[in-house]
Amino acid sequence: MIIRSINIVLSIISLLLFTSFADAHNRSQSFSDWTLTKDNIEVVFTAKSREITRLKGTYKAPLDSIYQDHLTKTVKVAQGQINCPNTVPATSLPSHSGTLRISLEFHCDPRLGDISIHLNNFYQVATSHVHYANIKIDGQQSYQHLFTSRHRQHSINTSSEAQPDGLSTLRQYVALGIEHIFGGIDHIAFLIAMLLLIRGLKELAWMITGFTVGHSLTLGMATLGWIMPDLVFIEAAIGFTIAAVAAENVAITTGRYQQIALISVIGLLLIMLIKLIWGIGLAPISIFGLILFTLAYLWKSPNTQESPPLKYLMIIAFGLIHGFGFAGALTDTGLLSKDIVWALLGFNLGIEIGQIFIVTTVWLLFQWLLIKQHAQAIRLIVDILSALLCALGLYWFTTRSYGII
Repeated sequence: MIIRSINIVLSIISLLLFTSFADAHNRSQSFSDWTLTKDNIEVVFTAKSREITRLKGTYKAPLDSIYQDHLTKTVKVAQGQINCPNTVPATSLPSHSGTLRISLEFHCDPRLGDISIHLNNFYQVATSHVHYANIKIDGQQSYQHLFTSRHRQHSINTSSEAQPDGLSTLRQYVALGIEHIFGGIDHIAFLIAMLLLIRGLKELAWMITGFTVGHSLTLGMATLGWIMPDLVFIEAAIGFTIAAVAAENVAITTGRYQQIALISVIGLLLIMLIKLIWGIGLAPISIFGLILFTLAYLWKSPNTQESPPLKYLMIIAFGLIHGFGFAGALTDTGLLSKDIVWALLGFNLGIEIGQIFIVTTVWLLFQWLLIKQHAQAIRLIVDILSALLCALGLYWFTTRSYGII
């Protein structure tokens, strides 16, 4: 019975955690800028080269040709039942390295009524793909609309000045925040690692509150442009937080806090040495900061467990780091300045909804084991997950430090 319970819990957590884990933050997304005039629509599509490689398959054609052909087949503009003709063939535009830009033009008769946009790009190869469209009407009104695999059509009322309001933006970004937390496997891994340390409902409430306070602060400040973090370091540090919390779980089981802290510091010193000799990896000052944090967190971990204020301060610190990661995802959407407050509120709310769902699900699984009086099973699950999460966190920390993924 105990083995069966362990299998059930580990299977459910694995579904949450390890699905496409290597792609933790490589979200599939693309962008477009639409300019609507009296009888013409100009649009510029932008996507990373890695997105186009999803379409490549067995074709030998250059990426820009593949993208042009894909857009020609998957983008449709219509008025009523009449398609607006594509007046200018898909054309490549100058772009930064690793990015492709393609322009299209459509002719629409303003007498035929409102315009509808139909996008089917990338969804056949990435069902979680999100497309961000910035739409400008007659050089004045502008707003952003999000296309997903479930919402591939958008209608534009060209005869009315009423365009999507703040609440519409809020709803879109709530959905995007929920999708981000479930697609951000590293954030799920961190939440599960923290849950393994929790011993009661009071601690659970403090964990959720502390992490929310931390990530809300940095998400807001970074999105508003008040702080400009080094995103390479932030992404690596997110992996580091997972490894650190999981390592604390291992330390609690073994009682070897100082030894684990010492091993961690030696590893960080080796990374610093690689940077100093070969010039690759994180900046030495960043690594030095992680060393100090490791000593404060793991070396004194027994005291941290006995001092709730210090423990909650650590949770807030972890939230600050993850908040910068959330901000990177949000600013990647190409937010319009007038939508930024609603988008920020919606995205943060969506993250919180997803976070509460994940935490509640895992917490209830462990409570179910307690009701079944499987304390031994819980201890074994915690040990196995801690080891896996520590390895996963170290993998992300190392690969992101050296730009491998």
